[in-house]
Amino acid sequence: MGAMPKHPKFPSSVKYKARVGYEGEYYLVQKFISAGNGFYAVRTPGSGSGKMAKPDIIATDNGELLAIEVKSTRKKYVILNQDQVGRLLEFCRRFVVKCPNCDEEIKPKPILAVRFLNRGWRFIEVPHDWDGSIIVRADEASPRLLRSSLSHADVECGSSSLKKKAPR
Repeated sequence: MGAMPKHPKFPSSVKYKARVGYEGEYYLVQKFISAGNGFYAVRTPGSGSGKMAKPDIIATDNGELLAIEVKSTRKKYVILNQDQVGRLLEFCRRFVVKCPNCDEEIKPKPILAVRFLNRGWRFIEVPHDWDGSIIVRADEASPRLLRSSLSHADVECGSSSLKKKAPR
């Protein structure tokens, strides 16, 4: 995998932000692929563009289906706005796989993966009934999920094995 792009003169440039985002997604996909049987991932190019609901990565985590929205930042926080959260959850409602043996429906878990550059990764499982924005700070123990109807609620990070596999 290529090196992280050098800090440019204009870090707010669209080209630099796109490259940082791509490299975060690529890194995470490679971690899944290298983890072995039961773990795999693919990027979904063009996610976040347009109104179509689709995450950055679709993955299997030891048999669990995941829909992952990836954010990379140099800041000490990241915000996933209500529309972005809504598209991730809509994808998870619509992307349904049926077990051929028992007809049980399998829906992906909505996951927010935040890469704080030079600080490591945070993984948050978004509740399927969420309605609001999400603020994740690099230095907080749990993300702040902001429901549109409530002021806020703190929710513990999901227990996915992703946390164990993603090094800082």
